[in-house]
Amino acid sequence: MRLKEFQKEMRKNRIGLALFFSLDGDNVDPNLVYLSQYTGFGALAVTPNKAVLVVPKAEHVRAKRTSKVRVAVAEKRLLPAIRKAIKGRPKRIGIDKNRISLNFYKALRKELRGRYVDVSGMCLRLRTVKTTEEIRIIRKACALADEIMQKTFWKFKRFKTEAEVAAFMRSHVYRKGLKLAFPPVVASGKNACEAHHDPDSKRLQKGFCVIDFGVKYKGYCSDMTRTIYIGTPTRKELEMYYKVLDVQIRLIDMCSVGKSFIWINKKAHELFGKDSPYFTHLIGHGIGTEIHESPNPKVTPRRPVTKLLENSVITIEPGLYHENKSGIRIEDDILITDSGPKVLTKTGKNLLIIKKK
Repeated sequence: MRLKEFQKEMRKNRIGLALFFSLDGDNVDPNLVYLSQYTGFGALAVTPNKAVLVVPKAEHVRAKRTSKVRVAVAEKRLLPAIRKAIKGRPKRIGIDKNRISLNFYKALRKELRGRYVDVSGMCLRLRTVKTTEEIRIIRKACALADEIMQKTFWKFKRFKTEAEVAAFMRSHVYRKGLKLAFPPVVASGKNACEAHHDPDSKRLQKGFCVIDFGVKYKGYCSDMTRTIYIGTPTRKELEMYYKVLDVQIRLIDMCSVGKSFIWINKKAHELFGKDSPYFTHLIGHGIGTEIHESPNPKVTPRRPVTKLLENSVITIEPGLYHENKSGIRIEDDILITDSGPKVLTKTGKNLLIIKKK
């Protein structure tokens, strides 16, 4: 279904060939995953009527097992194998220019002559609306992230540093044969004011501790954040936490088909009122084969869609950050449906208080 929709767009835009490359095992092209369900090394060549995965011999079995697309083996070099697999000489060739280096682009143009056009926007628009199968996979990715987050909370008293918390989460991701959607954020005490803090080896600080975590399952991401408290919170701290939670609940209720994500971002600042200056990032983002994709609360070339569409999946993640003092963020993954928003991440949001000795 996904491939056929893309091929329909190719015909509409008179593109004779589209090429997607995963040249690094740690940097798999999300468009290649989206169109073929293959997550390994190689290339996907798509014409308006057919498609072929070109992979090294070592990846042949894996490609055939995971994808319904025809597989061809590159006996030696990848680019000559692609030319051999597609035959013909297409005039307009589509690529995602954000995904390949200048040197590789030059080598590609030498091997396959034609007029190259950027199809990244076309891919992003298609990826915004998820199929039934994609939604099933994302639900599973969310459930797996929930499971690991909850295990982390159960064991939290034994951890001494942010790095230990992150290592525990990583180990459970790898034990389950999964990948991280992004490096875990564990930020305690003053560190929590940094939205994307790298866990350090110093002792866990008292105060709020922000944990931002997600897994990648079958090429699709989950992304959730919970904030807990180490020690005994003051009344003011409790009020601040539950204000963030109240804002999040109200914003989720506003997420309906056709709503502008830009409008929801503005509503977040309105709801925070006098605390709005301490909300320092966008309210969320789309998720799918990439951790950040459309729809987006701000128009960018990489994320052109700003409206919430039926069967799109987004995050809602309000937060308050007081420099050199503390930070709070609460984030969930939300499926947009015509019957209202569905929260996919289920870990509880009442403030968990950890009293360490």
